Amino acid sequence: MDSEVVLRLDAGNVLITFVPTIPEALPDVRRATADPGGGFAAGPEPRPAPAPPSSGDPLAGVAARIAADGVPVHPGLEALLDLPEAAPLLRTLETYLELAGSAQATAEALHLHRTSLYYRLQRVEQLAGTDLKDGTERLALHLALKVARAAGRLVGP
Repeated sequence: MDSEVVLRLDAGNVLITFVPTIPEALPDVRRATADPGGGFAAGPEPRPAPAPPSSGDPLAGVAARIAADGVPVHPGLEALLDLPEAAPLLRTLETYLELAGSAQATAEALHLHRTSLYYRLQRVEQLAGTDLKDGTERLALHLALKVARAAGRLVGP
């Protein structure tokens, strides 16, 4: 079943909600809400599902919308994006987050020794003022990287 991703930025917090949509194969099915009389009342028509992103990434569409609005997602990443010499660090961070924080898989994908990987990740933490052990920070950084890529600020593989 497809779903729409709804993102809200509120006082520095990121809230992402997945809203299920009704498949086109079932056009007569509507959301139902509980009726005080014990039955069900028809709810509003579900919003149409957004077009699937061409990259197969479910957050690519959301990232593109955020990028179009110019919303800054993570101030630390903004600082890294402005440093031309930070390109290898950004690539390392993006690969690390895409591979679910697996140091072994990231080191293999980037053809790095794990010590070099840990050094790069430590530099990212220092320069971005973040902590990669914090799940909320990892989520914000990952989304910010996707927004930067959608806005054309992050180039390369």
